Amino acid sequence: MTFKNVDEGFQGLRIEFADQCRVVTDELESLLNQVYDGKYDTSTAIQLMRREMHNLKGQGSVFGYPVISMIAHRLEDYLAKENALEITNINEVNIYLDHIRGIINSAKLPTEAETTELLRSLPQSGFSNHSDVEIEAISEEVEIMAVTSSKLHRHRLESAVTKPGWRLISFNSTLNLLENALASPPNGVIVSGELPSISGIELATVFQALPKLKNVPFAILTSRSKTDSHFKDLPNTVEYISTGQGFSGDVQRMIEAFSPQANAVLPTKNTQPVSSKPSPKQLEVLFAEDNRINQILVQRFLDEHPFNVTLVENGVDAVDACKNKKFDIVLMDVMMPKMGGVEAAETIRKLNKPWAKDMPIIALTADYSAEHQKKYKKAGMNDCIGKPIEPDSLTRMINDLTQ
Repeated sequence: MTFKNVDEGFQGLRIEFADQCRVVTDELESLLNQVYDGKYDTSTAIQLMRREMHNLKGQGSVFGYPVISMIAHRLEDYLAKENALEITNINEVNIYLDHIRGIINSAKLPTEAETTELLRSLPQSGFSNHSDVEIEAISEEVEIMAVTSSKLHRHRLESAVTKPGWRLISFNSTLNLLENALASPPNGVIVSGELPSISGIELATVFQALPKLKNVPFAILTSRSKTDSHFKDLPNTVEYISTGQGFSGDVQRMIEAFSPQANAVLPTKNTQPVSSKPSPKQLEVLFAEDNRINQILVQRFLDEHPFNVTLVENGVDAVDACKNKKFDIVLMDVMMPKMGGVEAAETIRKLNKPWAKDMPIIALTADYSAEHQKKYKKAGMNDCIGKPIEPDSLTRMINDLTQ
């Protein structure tokens, strides 16, 4: 699948970001030398480096360097847990900086497998007092990704996850966690059940819908009982960590579940799974969706097909896209800013274009009751599919409507 989302000036901004990375890594390397020579205050240097990494973390994914964002995130975490910059720490920080510089200077970005290997190889905080023999004796390299609703909960998790070789990476939103997990799947995930925007409950559903993440152990951090009605639609594989008295025991149980040995599986026969996915066919797809989580989900569903996907984030842009180009299929979210999917579909059908009346439109909606399906049909939509979207159902519907 090729993905088109053209933004004028983006390439120029990307080049500027690459130049910024070179400047930042060179300046921080010089700063580390000054710290080593005793010419710069350690605590001030740590705060400065954390601030620079925070900036790169926020900009990396925006400008097409997600792996730099992930490295910067981990270095920021590393520095947050260190109070001193001894020679070992300085060498380890330089490893992070070298990786950032190397990616910027490379002709191509690392593959997903290379990204995972790189991230897992990064130095971890708290190892400066261990000998090389002790470090080499560590049998597990484990990454746990977490989003919590309070600093207290995050601190409690950090205090609990202290096994050598284990790294707890905290994110400020479920969206950031999802993007990082897709690039480099973790050994486990811990998310607060109730969060603004996308809750831990919703994220657990997203993980289950994505083949790449469905087998990642997932735990909800909550003050509610696991039998609470809030969790009724979650699969039995989702675990629960109490924020109350059961916290320590629940965390220890999850640490055992996150261990690679616990998730090891016996090799299976190399048989081809039966799939309802259609045969690859080159299609021009317009995807109208304003929710970033749903954008990621649907794009991942379509990744295995040779589709050319044009993404827009509201109904007005969807109409404009259809004025200028014939699409083989339109995936239209019902609830969007500026203009909703129903009104956009009605407007598209009235366009003075030869393809406007026959172009298939699929409504993407959380409300697919019989009454609303009639509403979508009346607006000119051919069919609708409910959220959370089931991959095979979506690809089967696309196949049926484009034959």
